[in-house]
Amino acid sequence: MKRRAVLASVSSVPLLAGCLVEEKTAILGRGSIDVVVDGEPIDLSANRFQSEYAENDSIAFHLHEGHDEWFMEGEDPVTFAEGIDLLPHFEYTDADGDHVVTIDGETYDAGDPETELTFTVDGEAVDPTEYEVRDGDALRLEITTGG
Repeated sequence: MKRRAVLASVSSVPLLAGCLVEEKTAILGRGSIDVVVDGEPIDLSANRFQSEYAENDSIAFHLHEGHDEWFMEGEDPVTFAEGIDLLPHFEYTDADGDHVVTIDGETYDAGDPETELTFTVDGEAVDPTEYEVRDGDALRLEITTGG
């Protein structure tokens, strides 16, 4: 009988490899995401950004090891800005109407005349605080600095 219990326990492990979905939680969407700073893409496949390895991950908007996509789960969609803020090692804030993004402790403030933050969805510029992310969206945050 113990052998059956072990087999039943082990057979359920692959289900945990993806998104952990509770009965009332639904996958609202998934799509691609790129973050580029001064022409250099941030490697979002690095373990520190993945839900499986992060201490401060969020089911509402997250990345998974082995996938080049974002995942959004829960009852309500998030805005582009909220999604960025929910990723491990990222932070989004608004400073007097200027977008401010911090990545791995490095802050990029659109209020700085030499810094530009551009948020696009499927190639079109959007206000990240207003745009609610949808299934299939190709998200891109491009940061350009004077340095």
